[in-house]
Amino acid sequence: MSEKNNGNHRSKLTKRLIREALLKMLKTYNINKLTIRELCQVAGINRTTFYNHYGSQYDVLNEIAETFIQSTSFTVINNITAGRNIYECLTQVLQYIKENLEFAKLVLDQNNYDLITHISISLPEFDHMVIKHLPVNLDLDEKKAIASFVQYGSVRLLKEWILSDCLKSPEEEARLILYIAGRTIGN
Repeated sequence: MSEKNNGNHRSKLTKRLIREALLKMLKTYNINKLTIRELCQVAGINRTTFYNHYGSQYDVLNEIAETFIQSTSFTVINNITAGRNIYECLTQVLQYIKENLEFAKLVLDQNNYDLITHISISLPEFDHMVIKHLPVNLDLDEKKAIASFVQYGSVRLLKEWILSDCLKSPEEEARLILYIAGRTIGN
């Protein structure tokens, strides 16, 4: 193995150890109470190594959450853009969230993490997708407002579903979200 590949492998391993340590600690501590020293102890690394990869524990959480968003919301947008059925796409993502419920709850439980902002930044395509389904007689400001309403409302419904331990099935939750979004877009 070349030296560059070996360094890349070591870097990936170190970041994985840090992410796993953070997730483990978030089960009992709020992220605001965690110190880098404690995080490094749990991860089995030194502080210098940590700072070679991240600036803070918040950077680690943001990277983990970004990966989660990429595995969920971004997948839906890409699949819908590719012509797949929106209900099937959303149900698939909701199933993924349900299977990773512990992580989803950990992220939602962190007071510093603004899930909606991260989804909005990660998914600028969402607004465009909603806007193109709106009546042409609406002006751009109205269309943007409706797109924001649908996005924030959908995220809020998802948050409530996650915090209720996914009491409804992914299929039921997908139908509810699409029904409400469709009513909003159609009016």
